Amino acid sequence: MNWDLDYGDLAENKEFVGVCENLKENLIEVQKVLDQLLPLKQQYEKLSLPAQIELDLFLAYTLNSLHWVHLRIEGEDPTKHPIKDELQRIKAVMLKWQEVKDREKRPTVDVEAAKRFVRSGLYDPYRATAKEGAPLNKKIKFENNDQ
Repeated sequence: MNWDLDYGDLAENKEFVGVCENLKENLIEVQKVLDQLLPLKQQYEKLSLPAQIELDLFLAYTLNSLHWVHLRIEGEDPTKHPIKDELQRIKAVMLKWQEVKDREKRPTVDVEAAKRFVRSGLYDPYRATAKEGAPLNKKIKFENNDQ
């Protein structure tokens, strides 16, 4: 793709040229990334399910963002265009996917081990508090003075 731009009379406006050149550089970077990722679509079926999901989300967000940029360049207000809702929907799905990935990292409780700890007596309601010389396993006897 030919990226040489002819600014004509606007070449004198340094701010305009700078903004256009910055946009051009960013678009070139996006094109490089897409050129690397789009061939993965040919091997899509061979990718793992998490990799497929992440590739789909990335491409959907990238292409919709590019459409947003296109609308801005054309002078349209993208906040009043359906693309805004689509980008919000993709962001929500990305957050859900992140929650799913984080759920796998969360520590789990070994229920059987917890049951063994409780059963083996880590908790003894009759255990006396440790005082000087008092045995810890002494059972407390309650006397009934009403008899």
